[in-house]
Amino acid sequence: MAVDDESRDRQSSVDERLGFHSVREELDTALAVEGSLPPWLDGRFVRNGPGLFEAGGRSIDHWFDGPALLRAFGFEPSGAGAGDGDGDGDGEDRVRYVDRFLRTDAYEAAREGRVAAAGFAEGDDRGLLDRLRSLVPEPTDNANADVARLGGAHVALTESPRAVRFDPATLETLGELDWRDDLPAGHTTPHLTPEPDGDGRVGYLTTFLPRASYRLFRVPAGEPRREEFARVPVDEPAYMHSLAVADRFAVLVEPPFAIPPHRVLTGDGPLLDRYEWHPQRGTRFVVVDRRTGAVVCEPRTAPFLPFHHANASRDGDELVLDTVAFDSPSVLDAMYVEEMRARPRDGDGGAGELRRYRVPLSGATPRTETLATDVAMPATDERRTGRRHRHVYAQRAADGPATEVVRVDVETGAVRAWDADAYVSEPVFVPRPDADGENDGDGDGDGGPPSTPDGAVLVELLDPDRERSAVAVLDAAGMTERARAWAPHALPFGFHGAYLDGG
Repeated sequence: MAVDDESRDRQSSVDERLGFHSVREELDTALAVEGSLPPWLDGRFVRNGPGLFEAGGRSIDHWFDGPALLRAFGFEPSGAGAGDGDGDGDGEDRVRYVDRFLRTDAYEAAREGRVAAAGFAEGDDRGLLDRLRSLVPEPTDNANADVARLGGAHVALTESPRAVRFDPATLETLGELDWRDDLPAGHTTPHLTPEPDGDGRVGYLTTFLPRASYRLFRVPAGEPRREEFARVPVDEPAYMHSLAVADRFAVLVEPPFAIPPHRVLTGDGPLLDRYEWHPQRGTRFVVVDRRTGAVVCEPRTAPFLPFHHANASRDGDELVLDTVAFDSPSVLDAMYVEEMRARPRDGDGGAGELRRYRVPLSGATPRTETLATDVAMPATDERRTGRRHRHVYAQRAADGPATEVVRVDVETGAVRAWDADAYVSEPVFVPRPDADGENDGDGDGDGGPPSTPDGAVLVELLDPDRERSAVAVLDAAGMTERARAWAPHALPFGFHGAYLDGG
């Protein structure tokens, strides 16, 4: 199925543009499996990311601004339902592969060479007078960052409040999620964190006018409604991408990368260019009690920019937060497309450090230690969200784009690596159903995580030699490859994804 008006065939070679090439054909096809799928792995691995970098006579400059392309790997194991889940059934394993662009205003505008609304590093086509009349920037519907089950629907998400619904089987766009609340538009997180004590998710949005603030909310399961539980006033809002939840607390990690509210309206060019780095301010941990909405403490530490938090938990009178940290916001500049296309040659991987911050609830200065280096896109067993965890999975990129997936034991410091000999995506851990695993601990009754995980790790690959993408299924215990299925074409580098139960 063609996705634009240009009557050209799919590129036979993507050479130096590999990973940042435009997808010209949408697919729905069956894939053969090399190896064997776990019999219990019968859901869909759905990922999100930009899929169009040139259209309508113009180029997309920043990785974060490419129109969203969803892709799904639907696992069909021959041994589905087999006894203990360790053996293989009769027949052949299959993977059903689908990819589709989200049909949004941003997608249609990109095809026509326009900018429908300001993106991450794209300017707003409207003039200053129109921006002043609107009082707030027009949010984009280019939901290219993540996917989740939220508000009773499967949605694609980005740093705009305009979530887009999709069918998880066909990836067909179903329209925007209609939030049934009165929260205003603002910068938000694409990663709403599961509640450790409920079935909802926790998020935040940043409002700039008339009074800048961080507004924290929960979304109950099955309802498209954001219930605000805290509002934190701020003079100059910071750029934040995610938040953490630990026990009954929500934690905003605020870097000194901030924007004066008036520059949201009056500044020229992309919003990203209007943020300023103030390292002398340090990075602030804003700890909020989710039950009362009160700010418990606001300690500061040496400046760093967090992007993705692995997890957080409470340990007595302090919170323990594992996050990937960068020493400056230069990582955002490194994500301009032309720079990233050159990265395989210049060796700059743009990865950060996995750090553990211990944040005293008294407000004393947090302590930190480095758990791993050259990593990005951390993930844990989502069932441990807000509670003590044992393992963090991440990409590792020592000398260029990430080609390894690592599992870091945060208690012993041990690291196990799987080398894909290809570019790797964010890993996603999938627990084996009904396993003791990280859900029930090691059998000692304390609910803590075990020393050995029980499940699979899913990874999307991009092979630069074969110029094709694949999905790999790893055994989480040994970090060894169990199965692989090749897609017919190469996919651009994506962002995040999720495993959706249910075949």
